[in-house]
Amino acid sequence: MSDGWGTDSTPDWTALAEQHEREQSRRKRLRRAGAVAAAVLAVGGVTATAVALGGHAKGDGGGADRLALDATGAPTAPTATAPSPEDGSATPSATGSPSASASASASGSASATPSATKAGKPSASATTTGPAAPPTPPDPLTVISSAATDTAPLSPVALFPAATLSVDGKTWTRLVDGSTSTCWQATTGGLGDVLAAQGCRSLLRVSYVSGTSVVTVGVAVMDTRAQADAAQAAHKGQVQGLVKAGSTAYCTSAGCTNTHAAIGRYGYYTVSGTTRGGTAADPVATAAGPDFAAYVQGQLLARGKR
Repeated sequence: MSDGWGTDSTPDWTALAEQHEREQSRRKRLRRAGAVAAAVLAVGGVTATAVALGGHAKGDGGGADRLALDATGAPTAPTATAPSPEDGSATPSATGSPSASASASASGSASATPSATKAGKPSASATTTGPAAPPTPPDPLTVISSAATDTAPLSPVALFPAATLSVDGKTWTRLVDGSTSTCWQATTGGLGDVLAAQGCRSLLRVSYVSGTSVVTVGVAVMDTRAQADAAQAAHKGQVQGLVKAGSTAYCTSAGCTNTHAAIGRYGYYTVSGTTRGGTAADPVATAAGPDFAAYVQGQLLARGKR
């Protein structure tokens, strides 16, 4: 078709189609290039963020508590990294959080001692106790109250080992000692009968002298405290004075100053007189009698401590 100007006014549809197709192709290439560029920029941004966060983690030790961004910009959960052997840190647990102890069990529970409470205060894992107290020694009186427990050696010398004693400012020297299993033979005034009734096993005697004054100490041995107490309650008479063979006897009959008492399974006695013999009283010996009795009591109690 002519446009009146000598030219053909019919459009070249083929050329227009080719031009349109070229424009579409160019736009597609531009869009792809733009998408690639955007992707490159996004990846670069993520990489820069990860590097920055990694640098903070190494610088302040707080990397496990910070967030990283994924490619879409959303926050991701913290990821624990294994510490190097040189840093001395605790081995991380399976969940990514450091274990509370240097050695964690398979269940993640801490095994360090002492453990830490939720409040951060250490809790003791063991109770420290002091050394065990030594056993209480037995009561000496209880020991000497029965032949079953009173087993220390028994003789005049064992009971009275001192060769000399000081009483009332005077020195007393051991003169003689002896023992008899027939208790009545060393007594007078009915004491023998009292002791026999309580099963007296032996009568031990020792005499001390100071000048012409003499004191004889006697110990009656029984099996139980009850027997000794019964003999004390029924007391009468006295022990006989003991002298060396061939010497003048003294206090072999009743009438001399004497003492009597009981402790544990023993009855103990004193008789005071003079080496001149007879039953005459001697003031020095009489005054010393109670002190000798106290000495005997102490010696008997000492048996319970052996």
